[in-house]
Amino acid sequence: MVDPNYISGAVWVLCGLLILYLGTYKIGLQGRADLHANYDDDVDPAFVSRWVGGTTFLMGALVVGYGIREMLYGFHPYALAMLIVTLLILSYITKLFARGVGYRDTHS
Repeated sequence: MVDPNYISGAVWVLCGLLILYLGTYKIGLQGRADLHANYDDDVDPAFVSRWVGGTTFLMGALVVGYGIREMLYGFHPYALAMLIVTLLILSYITKLFARGVGYRDTHS
């Protein structure tokens, strides 16, 4: 029988890899800022791609790290709670970047 921590950890690693692919690769490296649900067309897509891509890289790395941690040490509710709170904060930050917070239009 397979330990449930291995299955759960593998699911977290898979989810983290999906975050890395969609957020970091598609938005960050390919410059597809329009894929973000809160993207404002008035903001430079390079700005959004750079900052959202970097933030989603951190999100994906945290999820992959949590999955590996769960496979090695098992489930711990405090670790999961810290991951979820951190992901919520980083998700909010990506929304701010996609709306243009921190962007200064020098061409106006």
